[in-house]
Amino acid sequence: MEEVLNQREAIYLLSDSHELDKACELFRLSYTHNDWDEANKVADYMHTLAASLYHAQLRNAADGIYETLDTKHPLVFYYAYSYLAKSIYYQNKGKYQEARDYIMKYGEMGWFMGLDQSGQEEVERFRFLAKANLYTIELLSGKRELVPEYVQFLHNNDEEILPGLIGIAEAANLNNWDIDDLLNDFADDIEIFESYEDRGNRVYYIKLVNQLAIYYFKKQQYAVALNYVLVSLQFSVSVEADADFRTLVTLFEAYRDLATPSQQEQYQTILLRGIHNEKGINLGNYGLGVS
Repeated sequence: MEEVLNQREAIYLLSDSHELDKACELFRLSYTHNDWDEANKVADYMHTLAASLYHAQLRNAADGIYETLDTKHPLVFYYAYSYLAKSIYYQNKGKYQEARDYIMKYGEMGWFMGLDQSGQEEVERFRFLAKANLYTIELLSGKRELVPEYVQFLHNNDEEILPGLIGIAEAANLNNWDIDDLLNDFADDIEIFESYEDRGNRVYYIKLVNQLAIYYFKKQQYAVALNYVLVSLQFSVSVEADADFRTLVTLFEAYRDLATPSQQEQYQTILLRGIHNEKGINLGNYGLGVS
């Protein structure tokens, strides 16, 4: 991963931050760059470290010794996050049963001993995330009948709309669903997402736009699809999210003859800002085999 770290990230990982916090940051980097093998290794490392510290705390507590870790979150957060990371890894590998198994693990962390108020809050937070992410896994597995229920869930939980739409769009692409009405329903939200400033939400937005591009290519709405490719390319440069850049360049080139002069001009402008050489999304999964 060293070659994809920008200066800010490298400085953080060389800092005195706790190894658990560094592991969280490494997983986020792996997620951004679609480096799933690295993500899996980081998740395993995080779990091993969190479990070791947890058992050490239990032993110390039995001897009347209580220590506080110099971490950003309570220990239960990292234990649960390692399960979340594994579920994301398996989801992106298309291994949905394994993803479900890990979702169930971080969805019920109430067994964790020594929880204070902040720890209890983390348990509830991950219980909520498990509910949201289980919907995604079921949709990716082809259970379209859950879409109305999940849409209502998203309307009731605004903070889940952006990641939720990524899951719905990917499920539509994998299962050949028509979700035009749903996209119209969330059109205002999608427009708002483009204005998000923080890097995390921008990475989410790129992943959503990638799925929307694939969706419209599959529907042969090439002008719309190419517009989404251009948006994704531009955002990939602006937030240094290199993962999909090369794949999207290949995708645009494959359909370049269908691009308008304006789209081709915009494409050339983006390319002048630098082509990033990183892993991309697997278009073959969606029936768009572009060489």
